[in-house]
Amino acid sequence: MYVGSQNTTYDDQWYPDSRATNHLTPYLSNLSSKSDYTGPDKITMGNGQALGINHIGTSYFVTPMSSTIFTLKDLLHVPQITKNLVSVSKFCRDNKVYIEFHTHHCLVKS
Repeated sequence: MYVGSQNTTYDDQWYPDSRATNHLTPYLSNLSSKSDYTGPDKITMGNGQALGINHIGTSYFVTPMSSTIFTLKDLLHVPQITKNLVSVSKFCRDNKVYIEFHTHHCLVKS
């Protein structure tokens, strides 16, 4: 994964990450409710780099094909990352769903 120091273009897409343990976003505006993060934890990237967490919060989104609302609980605001990442295992656990992956798309099922 590439880790940049600044976000030069806004990417509003969310990327499923089967190895992530937390949901991550570089954009504070993605947190519907938020609080400052004051804990000692850091996010460790694949290259071993440790990144600070600025805020923790929640985000919601509605699926385009139905009115189902999904929640991203404990979403971490980490300004140094470059993509919005969804932890597949945490998403499935928190929303009581499973994800079926295909070649060009994935399906969220309950």
